[in-house]
Amino acid sequence: MLLQNLSHPTSLQNTPQTEQDLSEIRALPNPPLVELKDEDIHVRRCRLAGDAIDGHFGCFRTSDLERLLQLTHGAPALIGHDRQSIAVARFFGGSIETHNGHHYITPKFFWPKAHSQAEDFRVLLDTGLITEASIAFTFKKPACSICGCDIRDCEHEPGTMYGKQLCHYWYDGVDRVLEGSFVYRGSEPGTGILATMADARDVIKGRKRVTIRFGGKLYEAVAIEENMKSEI
Repeated sequence: MLLQNLSHPTSLQNTPQTEQDLSEIRALPNPPLVELKDEDIHVRRCRLAGDAIDGHFGCFRTSDLERLLQLTHGAPALIGHDRQSIAVARFFGGSIETHNGHHYITPKFFWPKAHSQAEDFRVLLDTGLITEASIAFTFKKPACSICGCDIRDCEHEPGTMYGKQLCHYWYDGVDRVLEGSFVYRGSEPGTGILATMADARDVIKGRKRVTIRFGGKLYEAVAIEENMKSEI
């Protein structure tokens, strides 16, 4: 796996919360142990990842976005990719949406109003103080957009122009979404948090390391499995 952190700018939009939200939450893998009602939760939406080239010159194929959205269903939402902490929210449902000429997965996420810091979290989101989000996922191959080979093995460098074509790489073989996080700085244009508000009023030692080129520079990452892991 390759370890990367690529995060995204956020924005807010009001849309009504629906009974479908509760149905999708109840149908999650490992669903809530208590019967949640509309008044028990806050819900928002988030443009989490899309088919625009990101700051590391990686890109999802448009045809893979539906699977990426499905893999996001039930994933935890964290703060700063801190996997030693518990989740602050959970992703569910959502859709593929178009924004500024690109397509984005737009999952919803919820958190309980009864949590001691639930209202603080809502205020930080709705007033724009939490403004960036990030996704962590695993994939099999960073495929060069010029020749189709593994970008680590071919002669092309991401971020370099070849004729009139900008070299980037595809996240091919996405097989798991580990989590999404709220972070401090963005990379992919157009991603962001959107509100769904019914209540708007009220170093791993001994493991192989791999090297990858980004924009003419070399970066080293720990190979955790045969697949590759990226956080965007």
